[in-house]
Amino acid sequence: MIAEARLPLTAAMLGILASLTACSGIKYNSDFDPQVDFQAYRSYVWAQPGENAGTDPRGVSQLIERRIMAAIDDQLAAEGYEKATSGTPDFIVNFIVTTQQKVDYTTYYSGWGYYGWYGGGMGGAYTQATEWTEGTLLVDIFDAKSKELSWRGWAQGTVDPSASPERRDQRVRQVVTKLFERFPPN
Repeated sequence: MIAEARLPLTAAMLGILASLTACSGIKYNSDFDPQVDFQAYRSYVWAQPGENAGTDPRGVSQLIERRIMAAIDDQLAAEGYEKATSGTPDFIVNFIVTTQQKVDYTTYYSGWGYYGWYGGGMGGAYTQATEWTEGTLLVDIFDAKSKELSWRGWAQGTVDPSASPERRDQRVRQVVTKLFERFPPN
C-alpha cells in the first residue's frame, strides 16, 4: 500500500522536474565561414536598420535593443575589438530577437493497481499544460569588404516578461558573454 501511494507522487515530481529542466536552460550555438581570417578583424560598426524596418526592426523594444547593443559592445571591447568612428571597419554587427509561445504537456497517472500495467486498473490521469515564451537572440557578423556573413551565433531560452530591468540587464549580459565565447571561432 505504501509503495502504491508513493508511485503517483514520484511520477508527479519527475514530471514537474522534467518540465522545469526543459524550460530553464539556455542553448547556444554558432556557425562560421572557415575561409574568413578572423585574426584580421580589429574594428566594427553596427548595421543600420533599413528605412522601412518599422518601429522595432530588431524584434525588441528600444530599451532591450540598447541593453543588447551595450552588452555586445562591452564584450567586443573586452576581446580587443574597437568600435570604428571613422574609416572602414573590418566587420559589421547586427542582431535580431524573435519570440515564440510554447506549451509543454505533462500527464500524471495514479492508481496503477497491484499489478501495474498488467492488471488492477489504471486509475486516473491528469494532464497539465505549461505555457512559456521562448526567445532567440541571433547575432550576425558580416565582413565589411565582401558584405558576406562571416559568423552567426544564437542563444535560445525562456523569456521572463515579469523580470525587473536590473534582472533583464543581468540576463542579457550573461547570454551575450556566453554567446561570444564562440567568437572568434578557434
